[in-house]
Amino acid sequence: MNFSRTLALVFCLLFAAGCNRRVSEEEQTARHEVREALHQRAFARALPAARRVLHFASNDNGAWARLAEAELGMRDRAAVAQTLAEWRRAVSHTSPKYEEDRGDLALAEGRPTEALAAWQKAVAGKDRGARVFVKIARLQQAAGRWQESVLAWTRALSSGQTAGALINRAICYRHLHSWEAASADLQMANKMAPRDPLVRQEYARSERLGKFLAEARDLDRQVRELPNDAGLLGDRALLFLRAGDAPLALDDANRAAQLAPKAVRPKLLRSIARREIAENSATKNEDPIRLEDLTPEFLQTISRLDAELAAEPESAELLANRAWQLNEIGQPRLALDDAQRALKSDPQSAGANTEASYALEKLGREGEAYARIKRATELDPHFSTAWQYRGELEMERAEFTTAIDSLTRALAINRTPAALARREECYRKVGLLAKADDDRKAREEISATR
Repeated sequence: MNFSRTLALVFCLLFAAGCNRRVSEEEQTARHEVREALHQRAFARALPAARRVLHFASNDNGAWARLAEAELGMRDRAAVAQTLAEWRRAVSHTSPKYEEDRGDLALAEGRPTEALAAWQKAVAGKDRGARVFVKIARLQQAAGRWQESVLAWTRALSSGQTAGALINRAICYRHLHSWEAASADLQMANKMAPRDPLVRQEYARSERLGKFLAEARDLDRQVRELPNDAGLLGDRALLFLRAGDAPLALDDANRAAQLAPKAVRPKLLRSIARREIAENSATKNEDPIRLEDLTPEFLQTISRLDAELAAEPESAELLANRAWQLNEIGQPRLALDDAQRALKSDPQSAGANTEASYALEKLGREGEAYARIKRATELDPHFSTAWQYRGELEMERAEFTTAIDSLTRALAINRTPAALARREECYRKVGLLAKADDDRKAREEISATR
């Protein structure tokens, strides 16, 4: 017998001896306790039993895995990190569960990239648990990596179909606009779990979208031909919003906003999509807006202004015009952005100062708003809208005599019922009731002739 064969035989005998290690009754009891506790998710009870098992089998991958599972269940990250380090030192060839637990810890500590790398390493060998593919799929899905998530869900489903995996893969297929594949998974999930809340939600969404699917397919074709056309992506985002599919709308609105960062329509569509996804709560840095706020006339006008500003990005007139449109639909932050850009191009623009003032007041910056409207009336003494808004701000400041002067200037240029109503209110505040009655009668006469 040569030396290499002798050495191999020795290793085999040693391995067999290790495999046939006598397990004491105490160890058997501890192993049973830890398995039962983990099954019942009684992690605090599992911890001491898992440590007792390690006392008997410090080089057992399974014993280390159960200890890490208990610590993860207790959300004791420091303990998990220590267990992983000791596991690595104690066992020369760690099992895939080591990488899985390492990924779980990384995700818990907010390191998704490291978590994904560890989980992918865990499924690289022959022992490929569906459980780990589910973790990979969920992480990829949360990051919006739809194709990668589909592949992971498919690997998870190869071990057995579940309604949860099918519905999640259907969601990913929908984001990829693979309509037939999404429908097939959705139908199968609905057969398996028709009462599941997520299945019912996605089934209802699919039914709504079905009414718009022909238009969506046509836009899909156009977008494939012109993938960087922000206008087409905005059109498709608007279609998805009308179909009640805010997540798909957000995909396209985000992409359109990236391609045309100075355009307003994608930002409005993105704000609506985010609001609907967040269940009627506006995002922190945006003003609440609904799809019904965007009339066809407004969308036509804002699309035209976006296109004109793409050609003339520094046009103060176009920017002030778009700021007015945005103020009209209650979007002061976006309006202020445009007004400030207009003022950077033309500091003497009365219109830009007026729109900036209106936006600032809506944002609670009253002092800045009044300074801007004063500047607007100084720049253009014949701007009736500026004079009227100046009067309204002076009313809010309880400066009724000054407001009367401003509103009188506005009425001298353009006699409107709104300005008359404001001045009538001021006259009553200062006790000039006869003048207030005159304004009321004038307002009624105007209304009667219309």
